[in-house]
Amino acid sequence: MKLVETSPDHAETNFYCAVSHDALGMEREAIPYYENALSNDIDGELREKTYVQLGSSFRCIGDYSHAKTTLEKGVEEFPDNSAIKAFLALTLHNLNEDENALTMLLNLLSTSSSDPWITKYKTALEFYSDNLEKNMVKAGEYGDEQ
Repeated sequence: MKLVETSPDHAETNFYCAVSHDALGMEREAIPYYENALSNDIDGELREKTYVQLGSSFRCIGDYSHAKTTLEKGVEEFPDNSAIKAFLALTLHNLNEDENALTMLLNLLSTSSSDPWITKYKTALEFYSDNLEKNMVKAGEYGDEQ
């Protein structure tokens, strides 16, 4: 804490102070430090972590709107970060945007999993991620004709 007091604009110090609060279950207290880290141009992997952890902290305290905004900015800056997308999907669910949440999770699963079963069904998962209410199979193809 003394380091933050003597160097309030030091991005990494703010990040680690936030992490300390976060680890103690003090998300509300962590949030301003994460925000300071971002506004003071924290970079690299710590910037990615800051988006994940700030978004998650907002979500933990029930501030889903700020969580969504934060995580969307994170996805914009780091489109390949799966953790940011996963926390955004959770937040979308909290905001009753279940279709968007499921679409995001299916996309994430189909593009990042090395599970052999997911790989076998990747095409179907990708189709359904954009067509949640549609069916790939024509009626009657599996003997279900009436």
